Order: sequence, then structure tokens, then C-alpha cells
Amino acid sequence: MTPSPWVPRPNAGDIVQCRFPQQTSSTPGPKERPGLVLEVEEDPQNASACIVRVAYGTSQDAHQCYPGEFTVPATDSKAGLSRDTKFDLGNSVRLPFDDRWFAQVRGGRFGVHPKRGFLNTKDAKIKRALQTALIEAKAAGRL
Repeated sequence: MTPSPWVPRPNAGDIVQCRFPQQTSSTPGPKERPGLVLEVEEDPQNASACIVRVAYGTSQDAHQCYPGEFTVPATDSKAGLSRDTKFDLGNSVRLPFDDRWFAQVRGGRFGVHPKRGFLNTKDAKIKRALQTALIEAKAAGRL
């Protein structure tokens, strides 16, 4: 079965439901997890599709952040997260934005789509955490 692109395309800063690959595998991971969209570009092979760079998200040890990581609290209603979740900006992959790699959020507020929510950059704490993580990831050569 051929994967189908999701419509509409996401925006940078969207939090999506992703089957992030394990290690350097070209196979979707077995677990759906939050991913933070960092970049969106057109798919040169399919005008109706796009490719996204997505950062790994996990609720494990969400309050222990290493360089390049930052946490979005579950209390941020715009993010669409049920648990505090940390995103690792240094662990990102380029993936086609299709139903092979991204899954519909069950009961999601964006309809039949993988979008969970978005990063609330108007929140000063989240904005500072994101900026710090970007600086740390660049300094560590992880971006």
C-alpha cells in the first residue's frame, strides 16, 4: 500500500504524532510519540506532499534535560500533550509527512490529522527553554 500524504501540511512548531524511527532505521518505530516539527519543505517527487524535519519527543525523564533538550509541560493547553514532554533538538530526522510515519491523534482537536498542538512561543518560559536548547545543541555540534 502506498503511503498517503497528510493534509494540511504542518508548520514549524507544530507538535505531531510520529512513529519516530529507532536508531538509523528507515522503518517507522513501533511506538507513536510526540514529535516537534522543526522544518517543512516541499517533496520534490510529489507536489501534493511535503517532507518535515521532526525532533524526538518523550515523556521519560522529562525534567532531566541534557544539552539540546527542553521540556513542554502538559499544562500548556496549546501543546496537546497529556504528559510533560521533552524534545531533543539534536535528535531529529527528515521524514515524509504521510500516514506511514505519522498517525492520526485519536480524539484530536484538529480532526483526522497527526497534529496534537503547537509550541506556544508566546509563553516566555517555553520560548527561553527553546532558545537555550537551540544554543546548547549548536554548541555541542548536534544541529
